[in-house]
Amino acid sequence: MKSKKKFLSLETFRGFAALMIAAIHFDVNSPIVNHNLANGYFVHFFFTLSGFVIYYNYKDKLYNLHLLKLFIKKRFLRLYPLHIFFLVLFLIIELLKYFIKIYYNLDANNIAFSKNDFNAFISNLLLVHTFLTEYTFNTPSWSISAEFITYIFFALLLFFNSGIIFSFIVILIIFLIRVNDDLNFGASHSGYKSLLDCIYSFYFGLIFCKIYLKINNHYIYQTFKNFFTIAFLITLIASFIYLAEKNLLLFPIIFGFTILFSCDVNKNTFIGKILTYSPFVFLGKISYSIYMSHLFVFWFLTQFLRFIVKIENFYEESTGFTKLDLSIMEANFLVLSAYLITVIFSNYLYKYIEINKFYSNNKSQKI
Repeated sequence: MKSKKKFLSLETFRGFAALMIAAIHFDVNSPIVNHNLANGYFVHFFFTLSGFVIYYNYKDKLYNLHLLKLFIKKRFLRLYPLHIFFLVLFLIIELLKYFIKIYYNLDANNIAFSKNDFNAFISNLLLVHTFLTEYTFNTPSWSISAEFITYIFFALLLFFNSGIIFSFIVILIIFLIRVNDDLNFGASHSGYKSLLDCIYSFYFGLIFCKIYLKINNHYIYQTFKNFFTIAFLITLIASFIYLAEKNLLLFPIIFGFTILFSCDVNKNTFIGKILTYSPFVFLGKISYSIYMSHLFVFWFLTQFLRFIVKIENFYEESTGFTKLDLSIMEANFLVLSAYLITVIFSNYLYKYIEINKFYSNNKSQKI
């Protein structure tokens, strides 16, 4: 059997997307993180990427119940251990906040167990917290819930041999549901709508993978793909600037075209060398760990600076949060430190938790 291509450029995209999502949560006055590309819609870029890659790898493999169950099991073992690791860490943080309030009368930005209550914990534990309407525990993990449920939905539809028409129907139905509240597209605290947005983005990725499989050997595609890669990368950047708060349902289409032309980019060209540069590919390899760990790293650093180093802080009325009072230079140093520690920490998380022995054992079962 012919082995599947490894799309190195898509790994680079994963790494960049993870860093831009981290930038949102590195909430300080630093130009390193305060720009248009620090945007939560990169989560939906992840969803679109997943639709493309998952369909590419499994389009003809889920034809019996055993393979269907094995696929779901492998996806679960890939996502769940890291999610549980950080769920426990954030539970410990809630306990620390509770006891610090009792013994030292120090208030946290959020009162212990106010948002991260029993219901939120059980929802996170069962991986259904995409249906919650508030951020809880490890905030970015809502998307892991949405993506895992989407995997199950995708696997069932593929098992029953749904074709391209059905994929368009799925997208159309979700579009009609979401078109009237487009401003809330992608909101991670919008309950069931966050799941719909994940499916919507995922299925655009799937459709663009179908297109890729049809045209990837065509002369025109091979001749002009590098040109279109650059064109759609520019379009992607422009979309984060000019589609802010409007026409957000167009994002997965722009993501899809970007992935379509850049997935198999010529490595010997200038853009190809950038997109397949090994350090960038490495960041993509550990991108899930970056995505899941960055909020904890930033919280830890800010608490260290606030309570150990005794950096002055201020209360921000618009958010209700107490923040560090840093100069731009100090904020830049904090952001760079947070990124560096996140990457180092994520490398170990990838080796020892993300690629765990249970996942590795199941990965050896080829589907």
